[in-house]
Amino acid sequence: WATDSGGASASAGVTIRSRTITLDPIEGRLGSIIKVKGVGFPARNGSSPDLFNVNIDYNGRFLMRVTPDSTGEFETTITVPITTLIPSTNFVRATVAGTAADATAEHKVPAATISISPQEGPSGIIFTVTGTNFRPFFPVANLTIGVPSVLPSSSITTDKDGSFTISNRLPQLPEGTHAVVATVGGLLASVSFKVSRPTGPPTPTPRPTPSPLAGPYVALAPLIEAGNLVRVWHFDPATQNNPPNFGWSLFDPRAVFASANTVREMRTRQFYWISVRDNQTVTLNGKERVFYSGWNPVTW
Repeated sequence: WATDSGGASASAGVTIRSRTITLDPIEGRLGSIIKVKGVGFPARNGSSPDLFNVNIDYNGRFLMRVTPDSTGEFETTITVPITTLIPSTNFVRATVAGTAADATAEHKVPAATISISPQEGPSGIIFTVTGTNFRPFFPVANLTIGVPSVLPSSSITTDKDGSFTISNRLPQLPEGTHAVVATVGGLLASVSFKVSRPTGPPTPTPRPTPSPLAGPYVALAPLIEAGNLVRVWHFDPATQNNPPNFGWSLFDPRAVFASANTVREMRTRQFYWISVRDNQTVTLNGKERVFYSGWNPVTW
């Protein structure tokens, strides 16, 4: 409102926007990125460009400080703290530094979940359990179907996204619905699996005719395809005095060892040390063989 010396007056209205912040997305796992956009905050000006700073916190935990632009807006990104509860409803707060002026927005952390594939089948099948939204880099403490633990002998840890995948063979269980329960960092997640009646005895797989010579990629294919083979060593006493290997030869299925491998074929009646990650029963060179996690002596 203004009045001049002649008594004339005029008025104008000014609308000041409310302080608000918006989040994108409004739900996410621990360690995920949130875009925070604020409007209606004190604007930056030329004389005091950093006069009004805005503190950003997540559930009271200070994360960062930003300065609004000349229109009173700002945009930044924050990371969901990995100490946040799972599941939980939380608040992101933007506070003008040195004042009580603030704006808040709600953000949710989803519950940890697991899924199993297939969801139904007889005892003895291979199943895969996938977990999501757990704490990152935590060991899977246990995985049960019904009562038995089906956790592999090798350690399983969640990745940076809090996810894991486990495949194993379904133990002998009574028919019916059983709870599948995963435990990670004190968190439990469950899903159901239905054990069905076997459709009938499996058709016997014809045993292959033993081959006196076979390359390791072919001869050890069942172990390699299962991702279970670690390494093979072979010692030939006839060449133990010959440098540089002095009778020892090696096979490692990883591509990086392709040029270093010296086991060219698996020979019948020769002795090998074979290392595997997990217990597995396979048919190799026409014989059923039981492997245990670690080193196994094998006469081919």
